Amino acid sequence: MRQSLSVAIAVILAVASLCTSAQQKKTVGLGAVKGEIRDTTNNYILKSATISIFQAKDSILLGYRITNNYGEFELTNLPINMQLKMEVSHVGYQSLHKSFLLTRDKPVIDFQSLIITPSDITLSDVTISVSPITVNGDTLEFNASAFKLDSNATAEDMLRAVPNITLWGDGTVTVNGAEIKSLKVNGKLFFGGNFEIALQNIPKNALQKIQVYKSQQSNDNPLDSTLEMNLKLKKGKDVGYFGKLSAGYGTNNRFETDLNLNIFSPKMQVAIVGASNNLNKTPRDIETIMSNSTFKGVGTRMDYQPDFRQSGVNRSNTTGTSFTYDFIEKPDSYKRNTLKAAYFLQNRNRDYQSELLNTTTLNVNNRVLERNATTSLTESTDQRFNSSYDLIKNQHNLRLSQYFNHDVGGNENRVYRTAENEERALTSINNTMASETFDNDRFGLSAEYRKSSTSGKRKELMGNFRANYQLDGYDRHSQRLNITEFMSFLDPLSNQKFNRKYNANTQGLNQQLDLELSNLAQTLFGGKPLGVDLSVFNKLSLNTNKEQQRVQDLDTLTTSYDLNNYLTNKLKVNVSEEVPGIGFSKSISNSLTNRYSKYTNINITLKQAFIGFKSSSAKAFQTLSRTYTRFVPDADLTYSNYQYGESDRYYSVSYNTKITIPTIEQLAPLTDSTNLYYLQRGNIYLKESIKRSIAFSFRHEDRKETNPFSYGFQISAGQIEDNIVDSILIDQQNRRIIYRVNANGNRYLNASLNLKKALKFKTSELQFNLKSDVSTAKNPSYTNGTFAFSRNVNTNSTLDIDYTYRNTFALSTTQFFNTYLSEQEAFNTRYSGKNMGTNLSSTYNLTKKLTLNTNITFNTSASLGSDAINFTIWNASVVYRFLKGNNAELKFSALDLLRQNTSVINFGTANSFTIGTQNVLRQYFMTTLSYYPRQFGKREKKIKKA
Repeated sequence: MRQSLSVAIAVILAVASLCTSAQQKKTVGLGAVKGEIRDTTNNYILKSATISIFQAKDSILLGYRITNNYGEFELTNLPINMQLKMEVSHVGYQSLHKSFLLTRDKPVIDFQSLIITPSDITLSDVTISVSPITVNGDTLEFNASAFKLDSNATAEDMLRAVPNITLWGDGTVTVNGAEIKSLKVNGKLFFGGNFEIALQNIPKNALQKIQVYKSQQSNDNPLDSTLEMNLKLKKGKDVGYFGKLSAGYGTNNRFETDLNLNIFSPKMQVAIVGASNNLNKTPRDIETIMSNSTFKGVGTRMDYQPDFRQSGVNRSNTTGTSFTYDFIEKPDSYKRNTLKAAYFLQNRNRDYQSELLNTTTLNVNNRVLERNATTSLTESTDQRFNSSYDLIKNQHNLRLSQYFNHDVGGNENRVYRTAENEERALTSINNTMASETFDNDRFGLSAEYRKSSTSGKRKELMGNFRANYQLDGYDRHSQRLNITEFMSFLDPLSNQKFNRKYNANTQGLNQQLDLELSNLAQTLFGGKPLGVDLSVFNKLSLNTNKEQQRVQDLDTLTTSYDLNNYLTNKLKVNVSEEVPGIGFSKSISNSLTNRYSKYTNINITLKQAFIGFKSSSAKAFQTLSRTYTRFVPDADLTYSNYQYGESDRYYSVSYNTKITIPTIEQLAPLTDSTNLYYLQRGNIYLKESIKRSIAFSFRHEDRKETNPFSYGFQISAGQIEDNIVDSILIDQQNRRIIYRVNANGNRYLNASLNLKKALKFKTSELQFNLKSDVSTAKNPSYTNGTFAFSRNVNTNSTLDIDYTYRNTFALSTTQFFNTYLSEQEAFNTRYSGKNMGTNLSSTYNLTKKLTLNTNITFNTSASLGSDAINFTIWNASVVYRFLKGNNAELKFSALDLLRQNTSVINFGTANSFTIGTQNVLRQYFMTTLSYYPRQFGKREKKIKKA
């Protein structure tokens, strides 16, 4: 079946290739045009003029170029044997039009000097037309009225019509290969700044223009600049609403409902969302529902679909609202006054079942096998409220924010575990029935103030100043009943039964204050000696945790619960950390206008960490006091090389030091004897661990006109001194006692690769996106007193191929492959496994109103010594849009058509591996009706005829 899919993908790619070849059968070969633009009055050269090339017959835009400081331009990759036309435009000048034909004999045309006329010279017979692309200062503008699209087209459709803009399958947008980091509407974030919400809802007819520009985050560091896009709406279109209302019902009592209503004005944005289903569709937040309720629809996206790979069967009920108010109607980087608030409520029910087999190596010739069967029912209700206030006034920036989360619920669990020896003979049984109720609160408050210095003013008392205060707290309450039975087939005297109640209350408060003064060289010395800047900072954190636990055991004689004096306890832990430091930075730049720009930044940070640990408890062995101090320097070097119109390359290397102190649970825990398969002991002699790491990254991005290509890789390596590791004692009955010890020799190496390539043709586009990660580690540990190193290697690779043809057809195929390998030379063991999958999703618009969707996934899971598990998930749907603006939708879905869905568990650790299955969503059919309310601008009043 996998071979059949591979052949199908190959056929699809071949068809795509044939389609693009057919589009270009009359345009074999590539040509180019060049020249320079001058002013007709003074014969001055004109920089920043826009040169646009169109197909003559249908005015499809093929490419554009902005003249450099010398008025020069050159456009390449143009088709030959096709009639073309060129438009030259510039702010304050009349447009110039030229028709031309590139041939095999003459593939390059040099127009030499082209003269354009200022617009103040008015001629009666001049026809004024709108240029599709213009340059206004440092801003590139795409004029919406110049692009002829369907009446129901969105902003996303317009972007797809621009040759130098690429909309990637993962949701990112690039212009000339550079990624857009922020998307705004009329200069403001539109409902959180999510790209899909704006691009897939705003009608193209509501747009005046799309603007692209650089936003400089720091005047001292050009590498801090980011590319932004702004959708400028037509006058009067900044008031309106949009959203989605839908309901569906299917076989096996499956159902789903979704609600999303968004209302906006020049100063205010309000969103209301709701969702209820038993289809394993669990929205993470308000934005998830909004981004998957767009007018364009989800297409081949899979992030908010019935999740057939999610463990268990989940039913969720969700509602929420968000509010944004801008006190300044047109904010910018120097003035902003914004208030935001959001409320989110989710009730979730989960029915989970699993069967697992774990194999653990004890020594060279001995292993123990554990079989685990779990059933769990969980219900919880989570409420979240958060708000923020942003105020920017010139060099002053203030941000206040808070959050409050309330989570209440309960669960019931049954776990049946058995242990077997190497000969598969039963050695022990450990069964547990547990129930729990909980009531948890989390809250936080943060305040940040930034002040940037006025460049060049030495008289200021300080340079750039930043102060940030963060407070996080929690208050958790739980009641739990645990009934456990352990039965040994090797030593009947070790049989035990427990019926234990727990009542636990935990409160915590974590505070952190960060202070930083930067750009001090200008303040102290009136400049930067040797080009080196100076900063000082201090981080202070205070963490307090209080635990109060009351534990009772059932007295079988009196049938009453008696206090367990060992586990009943009051514990308080205080951890303080202060990290003062000083930083040195140097920037080097080298540039030539319209040729290249090169920047280098060097940062060295010297820090000293002071950590205090103090615990007090009703148990004397848990009363501890410790101090730690360590020098923890950091350093990084970044280099950027931008070649105008060709490429942008980034290099970075960094070194980091991190200290981790042992926790009270590692030093002196209270050991609960109910779980005999996992008994944790303490080690008060544990030392802090020191992690030292170095990382290198490289990124290349094309800056050419068409077919962007980008790639990059990252490598990081490190070692941990005195790493806190496990020392495990395991007997033949699978009873485990875990100690924590310090050990050296921990090393790791991680590497990742990413590659993106787009091929844009006349009416279609083909994209490739490859991501691959490899991690390897050498981990020390003890098993039954034997010291051993385990070598772990994990890989994860994903290849996405996306093909679109006009607005008619979209195909997305994904191949994922991940593996694990664990070896222990001391025990001569080797565990390995792999998980593979191939997904094929397609959308075909038979007409403007009728759409076919399908996605099929082939899955394989295998591990060493066991048979591979193969299963296929196939879903399909038919969608019909109706009403004048395609605002209504009828959808019929068939999911898990082959009824093969199986969720496989397959993973490995240092000296063990686990395989198994868990319950998942299965086949059903559903009919859904949706309505998309959508209005940009006030409704026009109808004038009644007399």
